[in-house]
Parts: sequence; C-alpha cells; structure tokens
Amino acid sequence: MKRKADVSIAIENLLKEKAAHSPCTYKISAIAFDSKGDILGHVTNSHSKNWNVLEKEKIGRAGTAEHSERRLIARYGSLIKTIVICRVGRSGNLRPIDPCPVCQRAAAKYGIKIVSLMPGNGHQHEE
Repeated sequence: MKRKADVSIAIENLLKEKAAHSPCTYKISAIAFDSKGDILGHVTNSHSKNWNVLEKEKIGRAGTAEHSERRLIARYGSLIKTIVICRVGRSGNLRPIDPCPVCQRAAAKYGIKIVSLMPGNGHQHEE
C-alpha cells in the first residue's frame, strides 16, 4: 500500500472539490492519469438516464448511478494507467470507498490500476 502523501495535496483537494458537486447521495469523484502521470480528466458519479432528478425517484432498478470510474473508462479507455477515487461525506471529510466488482473488471480489462483515497490512517487501498 502507498501512503496518502503519494497523492499530492492538490490532487486530494481537487478530488474533494469535484465530489462536492456530485448530484448523488454518495459524493464520489475520480481522476484518471496516463502512463506519464498526466491528468486525462476528472469526473463525479452521476445519475443515469433512469433517474428522474426532479421527482427524486428511480425510473428503473436500484443502483442507477453511473460510477465515476466507469465514466472515465468510457471516455478515455486504454489511455488510462491509474484512476484515483475519493468519497466525501457531508462534513467534507474523506469516507471509505472501494470500487465495485463491475468497475474492477472494466479496469482490469484495460490494465488500469484503481487507487482509493482513504480516511484515517493515511493509506490508500489499491485494486
């Protein structure tokens, strides 16, 4: 495991700020890096087309949010080397997060490493 210090404070702040703009209950953001360490893009999780935001009701089955990791993979695909994900609570503090099995499989398909920015002990969890 890598120490939290391996992710710069600027990147951590960018992830936290971006997550705060998520329309979902669980505020999650992700940032994608290429093989040179350059930022390709950063996104939040978002409601899918099966969600009526004005009525705040699910139109389809449960779990209709589009995961930030999947949004990055769909956008940048094989250009991505690493994705760092972050979940922020209402207080603005980091909350625990792990990628779901579907996102893990999609990342593995492209050889992408997913790193979770974790609270507390200053460690990240790598998948």
